[in-house]
Amino acid sequence: MKKKNIIAIIQARLTSSRFPNKIFHKIENKSLLDLLIYRLKKSKYVDKIVLAIPKNEKNKSIKDKVKKIAIFSGSENDVLDRYFQAAKKFKAQTVVRICGDCPLIDSKVVDRIINFYQKNNFDYVSNIIKPTYPDGLDVEVFSFKTL
Repeated sequence: MKKKNIIAIIQARLTSSRFPNKIFHKIENKSLLDLLIYRLKKSKYVDKIVLAIPKNEKNKSIKDKVKKIAIFSGSENDVLDRYFQAAKKFKAQTVVRICGDCPLIDSKVVDRIINFYQKNNFDYVSNIIKPTYPDGLDVEVFSFKTL
């Protein structure tokens, strides 16, 4: 399988109306975001992990607290553009979309979706259109061109 620049982009923000600051909520002294990153780093295929956050004062503290991965700040209201600009900046050939509220993401599921995407030369593969895994294991994989 030909290696492509595979960038996992995690979308996250602090301004959820139902659970503000949820990415920093702790379980056993680890934030939900740290747990997600730890689990995602176990992927065999992901070359880089990027956190895509809204560019505003409310989310500025994320940059102070997250040091383990790259951070991209972009549009608050246009999440698609935030993904596009992050993927462009980091020269992604393949984008793996992960939501910041999926701290129990399974790297084996991520790798299975990436592998299926690459072997079949698809433009887009996910396990969410027709849910095949429980909530929280959501993965979307697509080419930069498709994005």
